[in-house]
Amino acid sequence: MRLPLFHPHTVFLLGASRGIGKALALEYAGQGAALVLGSRDVAALEHLVEIIRARGGKAWFVHCDARDHESVLEAVAFADRTLGEIELAILNAGVGGPDWMASPDLETARDLFAVNTFGILHGIKALVPPMRMRGGGVIAGVSSLADVRGYPGSGLYSASKAAATVLLEAARVELRPLGIRVVTIRPGFVRTAMTAKNEFRMPFIMEPERAARIIRRGIERGKSMVRFPFPLVLASGIARVMPSRLFDRVLPRLRGGLRRSAGP
Repeated sequence: MRLPLFHPHTVFLLGASRGIGKALALEYAGQGAALVLGSRDVAALEHLVEIIRARGGKAWFVHCDARDHESVLEAVAFADRTLGEIELAILNAGVGGPDWMASPDLETARDLFAVNTFGILHGIKALVPPMRMRGGGVIAGVSSLADVRGYPGSGLYSASKAAATVLLEAARVELRPLGIRVVTIRPGFVRTAMTAKNEFRMPFIMEPERAARIIRRGIERGKSMVRFPFPLVLASGIARVMPSRLFDRVLPRLRGGLRRSAGP
């Protein structure tokens, strides 16, 4: 039996100031949803809210640091009060860039896990009580197709996204009886300021506006996982089951832009 399409009237979006988050804000505003947008970059949020309101939409912004549970808790409480209820929450805060196992930067590692992994955990912890009280809701967390292996040149990023994917999977199973649907978003390469830092070729890279449409439609259709584009979904599936000996030979060739020293 086909489920009815999900058209949220209210959306809380964490990590909304740029890239996929900004594109999602404009996408949902264009669908008539009222939004509360959260990020550390308040100036960018203020400008985005002005754009949405100029187009006749409803939007508010709130400072929110995904690394800090109290900050996320306060942002969710603000969104809940402002919107009346949060029908859909998208946890999109993320950081990335090249990282090297020959000389890993510990501050970079802590920040990657604080945002990419704990940011999702903080969001879930803050969102479950109000959603449970109101009988349900949808939580979508943005991970990555890079979650399947420790890719050279981005091992810390891959590890933080792998942890996020596992957290979202457990949440999906555990929260379903409470009426809360959890969706895992696993994009490939999207043209953003974050991917601009990558030091390797990024096949099938897409614009954030297209990615936002795919994500919205996937959530709308009731998918538990939204992953794209198909060629990279297929490639990541192959990479997941690839024997380690073959992986060790193939990946450095595919990522031909990696430095010979494999380190800074």
